[in-house]
Amino acid sequence: MISVSPVLDLLAVGIALLAVAPLRDVSRLARNPVAKRGWQALMAAMALCMLLLTVKAVRDLHKPLDADAAMQLIVHLVGASIMTTFAQLARRTALDVVRLARFEAQAFTDGLTGLGNRRLFAERLTEEVARARETGAPLSLIVLDIDHFKQVNDTYGHAVGDVVLKHIADTVMAGMRNADTVCRIGGEEIVIIMPRIDPAQAAELADALRAAVGAMAVPIGDGRAITATISLGFATRQPEEGGESLFRRADAALYTAKRDGRDRVGLAA
Repeated sequence: MISVSPVLDLLAVGIALLAVAPLRDVSRLARNPVAKRGWQALMAAMALCMLLLTVKAVRDLHKPLDADAAMQLIVHLVGASIMTTFAQLARRTALDVVRLARFEAQAFTDGLTGLGNRRLFAERLTEEVARARETGAPLSLIVLDIDHFKQVNDTYGHAVGDVVLKHIADTVMAGMRNADTVCRIGGEEIVIIMPRIDPAQAAELADALRAAVGAMAVPIGDGRAITATISLGFATRQPEEGGESLFRRADAALYTAKRDGRDRVGLAA
């Protein structure tokens, strides 16, 4: 006669199996390599426990159920249930975190270009100014604008204008360091926050961006392509200067570059 003990042990294994899929999902959602390995190790430990419990159930097929065996069965069933509940809650929590991260990214991202938006620019500029005050490290700001962009929209339509803007945004991003923050703050105006870089190097990078954009050709269909140029204003933070003043000087330098003929870098006074 088969004992009830192995049946309940196998039931515990079945309950624990319900935790595998949620834990696998949590492992896939984890972005930190250490956390990912940790979840994978937990899954391996669970698999080992289920294997051992299955072996025990097979060995106890004809073993009579006494008080000690009954207590072990209760522990197995409760433990499996707790693990399964934990795994399901972990998956729900991980999914909530992922959703919140996506919402946060959307809140700080420009939908057309994928750059940061004005909100991100304001927050990051405040942070970098505070860090520059604390460390004494240089902080530079570049404000750029697409030359004659209204003419592009009027001639080819706003859809083509969006394509041009996206290509320029991609070109700008390709020339940036990981420490830099690039944001579209409205229309065709883009700003770049450049912390901890020598001002002369930052100015050279601004001119390299100008040249890179001027050399690109944006395909618009039917074998046609259009070119564009940008004007840039460049400013480096002065001692005790705040973010608003730094932006105003860089923006004024941009308008100087436009007034002087466009397709150039204007340096702030």
